[in-house]
Amino acid sequence: MTLGERICKYRMEKKMSQTDLADVLEVSRQSISKWETDGSVPELDKLIKLSQVFGITLDELILDQKQQEQPAASAAK
Repeated sequence: MTLGERICKYRMEKKMSQTDLADVLEVSRQSISKWETDGSVPELDKLIKLSQVFGITLDELILDQKQQEQPAASAAK
């Protein structure tokens, strides 16, 4: 799944229109459309805001990976 497909999926899960999401992010609806069709990629500040709006991590949004528990650091030898 591409980044654009994930943006579209999470937007629809939140029952938001492209216009709704554009208003929250302070971008044009056309920008959202370009992101969702992989015509362009959001800048970092918009990716951060997208993850906050969708309630997911950047890893989930960008890499399609849920955050996994990190093992405890091993003791010094």
